[in-house]
Amino acid sequence: MNFTSLLFLKPILTTLVVPPAGPLILVFIGLFLFYKSRKVLKKLSFSLILTGSLCLWVMSCKDTALWLYEAFLPQYAPATLAQLKEAQVILVLGGGAENFDPAYGGPELSSAAYDRLRYGVYLSKLTGLPLAYSGGKGWGESKNSVPEADIARATLKRDWSIELKYSENRSRDTRENADLSYTVLAPKGITHVVLVTHSTHMPRSVRNFRQAGFDIVPAPMGFLTPSASPILDALPSEGGLQNSRLILKELIGLLLT
Repeated sequence: MNFTSLLFLKPILTTLVVPPAGPLILVFIGLFLFYKSRKVLKKLSFSLILTGSLCLWVMSCKDTALWLYEAFLPQYAPATLAQLKEAQVILVLGGGAENFDPAYGGPELSSAAYDRLRYGVYLSKLTGLPLAYSGGKGWGESKNSVPEADIARATLKRDWSIELKYSENRSRDTRENADLSYTVLAPKGITHVVLVTHSTHMPRSVRNFRQAGFDIVPAPMGFLTPSASPILDALPSEGGLQNSRLILKELIGLLLT
């Protein structure tokens, strides 16, 4: 068994490390030791419970997410019109899909992927550049699921009456987005691309696409910014936890890929 055959475990292992699962695992281990161990391990169990609980509280605050975002992720400003017009194509990176959405009666892009595609459409209309999309089936998805690029193609036609000029529908992660997009676009003489993805995902994407051979114009979207209430940003919230989780996943990706 080689390493590649185990890559389907990537989303599972990542989910177990980042909040909320990571801190909760510490709490559960602490509870187990507290009830099952001898007196000598009671202090350890209490420390694990306290550490896990505090981590979950802190990671659920938007202020924590903002600090992680600004301190550890390279920042990219929105692309200027002059930068955009130097490129040959607007390349949108996949952000996930639902295999079946009851409201639409079929597969649909995730909200993150749809936001990326919408921004790509905006940039395409602004510059006149054609659209490309990169996204297949993620490592944890069923073999019977529809490739994300195919869903994006149908979404473009349905919502904007736009044809997708180029697509890559076999990639399973960001590195494959880059490598397989190059095999599609480079033979057509296209290597200077506007790369569209969330600002948190841009550092890893830029690195992978440059390594693949592309000349990149980063066009980030979905910036993480403070809310109108500093008090709420300092308190735990579902949004704060989601943002912290997303940033930690990107940091792990930068370290390991």
